[in-house]
Amino acid sequence: MIPSTPSPLAADVTDRVIVFLVDDHDIEAELVRAALRGDPDIEVHHCSDPDQAVAQALQIQPTVILQDLGMAERNGLSIISQFRATAGTQDIPIIVHSGWDDPKIKSVVFSIGANDFLVKPAEPLEFAARLRYHSAAFQNHRRRLEVERALRASEERLQQSNDSLLATNRKLTEALTQVKELRGLLPMCTYCRRVRNDKNYWSQLEAYLLEHSDLELSHGVCDECFDQQAKDLGLSPADIAALREKLNGRPKVTVTPAPPQG
Repeated sequence: MIPSTPSPLAADVTDRVIVFLVDDHDIEAELVRAALRGDPDIEVHHCSDPDQAVAQALQIQPTVILQDLGMAERNGLSIISQFRATAGTQDIPIIVHSGWDDPKIKSVVFSIGANDFLVKPAEPLEFAARLRYHSAAFQNHRRRLEVERALRASEERLQQSNDSLLATNRKLTEALTQVKELRGLLPMCTYCRRVRNDKNYWSQLEAYLLEHSDLELSHGVCDECFDQQAKDLGLSPADIAALREKLNGRPKVTVTPAPPQG
């Protein structure tokens, strides 16, 4: 395939018929324009140099190519093959415009990629109708390609979004497996402060929390319980204060037990 730079499909698709005539005789171009004079929506571009046909077609981007066969410098069949081998012109409909009304020639041009065959001189009404038909088919083809490309892009974006959601969902699932959450009403004994679990057994609050959460418990003594336990041991207020300082990491203080009472 001959490398080229095709125009983007995103370019505006017009309803105008843009004809690209490849013929080495200028008089033929004038005859074509004269035949289509009553159709202002048909725009005719002429290339008289067969070696420049593909390059000019890529620049003009016609909606239909009108190709002569009997040129002095180059066979029109080779130009048709070149059009079909070039990205950017390979899908443009080609109508062979020739004075040779030979079934064998028609068979050959169709076999190498031509879409239609018109014998010179073509009747103007039929000429314009065929140009419009092939141009409309090509433009519909371009619109369909653009829709398909937009659909593929949309599907790719949707797939990327779906993949992102799945990845986020996996992360959330992994996080939830590491989290235990306590909810609802937890019955607790008013006196011993034990709680009733789902199996209707009473257990220590610490045991319940360890079973139903990821908490790690440590033990200590609050100030009120410390004072109460010290009093129960018979320590004086001074000894209690000294013991508290010792437990808090302050300088060591000797504690003297309180004399027995009575």
